[in-house]
Amino acid sequence: MESIISKGNTLDEAIRLGLEQLQATRDQVSIEIIQHEKKRLFGLSTKQAIVKITKISVDELNDPDAKVWMEDGRLFYQCSSSEGPSITIGEGVKLFRNGEEVDRVVSIKQGDVLEVHAEEEKVIEGTWDITVDSQKMQATLLIEPTLHKRYVLLDFPPAKHAQLNVQILTEVKPVVTYEEIKQRLEQLHTVHGILEENINEALQATEKIHVVIAQGTPSQEGRDGWVEVKAGSNQPKKPKMRQDGTVDYREIEGVPSVQAGDVIAVIHPAQPGIPGKRVTGEVIPVRDTFPVHVQLGKGVAMSEDGVKIMAVESGRPQVVQKGRTAIVSMIPKLVHQGDVDLSTGNVRFKGDIEIIGNVQDGMEVEAEGSVVIFQNANRAKIQAQQSIFIYQNLISGTVISGEQKMAVTELMESLNTIRQQLERMIVTVQQITVISNVEGKNMNWVIGKLIETKFQSLQAAVKKYREVCQTKREQLSEAWIQLGERLHTCILVQKAYESFAKLLRDLEEMISQNEQLSADSIELSYALNSVIHGSGDVVITGKGCYNCNIYAGGKLVIHGVLRGGEVYAQKGIYVREVGSSSEIKTVLSVPKGETIQMDHVWEGTVIRIGKKTYTFMEEKKAVCARWNEEAGEIQFEA
Repeated sequence: MESIISKGNTLDEAIRLGLEQLQATRDQVSIEIIQHEKKRLFGLSTKQAIVKITKISVDELNDPDAKVWMEDGRLFYQCSSSEGPSITIGEGVKLFRNGEEVDRVVSIKQGDVLEVHAEEEKVIEGTWDITVDSQKMQATLLIEPTLHKRYVLLDFPPAKHAQLNVQILTEVKPVVTYEEIKQRLEQLHTVHGILEENINEALQATEKIHVVIAQGTPSQEGRDGWVEVKAGSNQPKKPKMRQDGTVDYREIEGVPSVQAGDVIAVIHPAQPGIPGKRVTGEVIPVRDTFPVHVQLGKGVAMSEDGVKIMAVESGRPQVVQKGRTAIVSMIPKLVHQGDVDLSTGNVRFKGDIEIIGNVQDGMEVEAEGSVVIFQNANRAKIQAQQSIFIYQNLISGTVISGEQKMAVTELMESLNTIRQQLERMIVTVQQITVISNVEGKNMNWVIGKLIETKFQSLQAAVKKYREVCQTKREQLSEAWIQLGERLHTCILVQKAYESFAKLLRDLEEMISQNEQLSADSIELSYALNSVIHGSGDVVITGKGCYNCNIYAGGKLVIHGVLRGGEVYAQKGIYVREVGSSSEIKTVLSVPKGETIQMDHVWEGTVIRIGKKTYTFMEEKKAVCARWNEEAGEIQFEA
């Protein structure tokens, strides 16, 4: 090959001069630029352009490029004198070179014999099935259609490197017919709620699907008759709570009341349920519904049509639900103007009490209904069977709400244990009777041994029940006392198996009549050096509590500070701030399963969940504590 170096004032001039010197045209040479021209001001050149021009030989001009291409499913290639094309083998393609199968990337040489084939047609067999769920409420069709896959080689234009690819043509063929589906449904005894549209849609599926093709009809439970209160409320109205947890005293309302002649409640008849049907045609029964039995108490009367309950005297309407019986009565209300002090004497009333002023040192207020005090209670005792509201402060006082309900709640815990254990004992005795034919005095001996060994918790529960009855006899009705004596006599003294069945039925009736006790509450703004015991929630809406003893049968909510004293809540505690920087001892307790939430906790604060105790050794914020059963310890969450 002939090469020269050519110079010129411009790049074009250098190339032109070089071509003239070689006596060649531009397509007969290869040009390499060594230096571009450089110019200074006014367009004058300072450095010339330099190029290297090489004349290409005739053989080199006629040498074709290396390339490979696919046309009409056939593979072609062409090599140059120095190299050949290359091919990458794609999925679904088989390439043979000189009779041997190759894979991945292949470099082709002149003279290679190439054969290319697409993969053979594949048939993926489909499947189908119909299943009915365990409740027989749904029949589900699974369809996975049969697929025929055909691979077609794709053409591509000439290129030095190319990839062999195929196009997959898929043909979907049905795997089941409508008639076969209907026949299978008959075999499964599926006759109700068949969804024809879903079956037809599933038959058109091009991929695996699950389709509900029969749907049962769920039953609709009815409702027992009930009494709807139309006027007043079972609970006193609460003061309006601001978003920050404080009380808007301008919105305070006292215990609601109605006047003689007002409609206070409406009796609704029982609403029967609607039976359902399973896909197999079986009817799903619904429980029977029963009318409510209304027992009229003091101050109310029934309308002539037997639908409405009217007030015949003023007061607050109350509905107490005991099983299927609703006791409707009017609770009278006493409004005491001014303070309760030595000049007025203690205030006791068989109804609701509203104290417009203060309750002064050493005085007592006692109500069978609710108590509302609009001012302060100072060194006083406030007691009510229902809710208590003190809109200002409680100083060195005692507040007790729902004392009877607290006793009943304690008895109910024992009754539930006794019921469960008695049911298990009856089953155990029946099994022993079948195996050994034990009877008479021998049976009493067997029951005694069972109580001493396998059913010790039954014995403990009966004893605890009697202890509560003895210590809180004044707060309980005679029915609770009599039941305790029966439990003691039948189970622990006589061990009379023949009376267990009736005893169990009486237990269940007592539990059903008392398991829906209305929740009373205690609410006040601020408490200092006081005792607060309530059967329901206890809510402190203002600054908080200092050196108080609190028991809540429900939740304890303190929107302010809890500093000093001990508190317990059956259904969890929330406090904004607990303890103090001077490490005044403050103890918070809940049973297992409940939480203690505190926005700000000072060092020295003690929390107790179940029997496990934890003392904070440093100040903390945003604390939520609960019992972790697996770890057997108190767990803290953010």
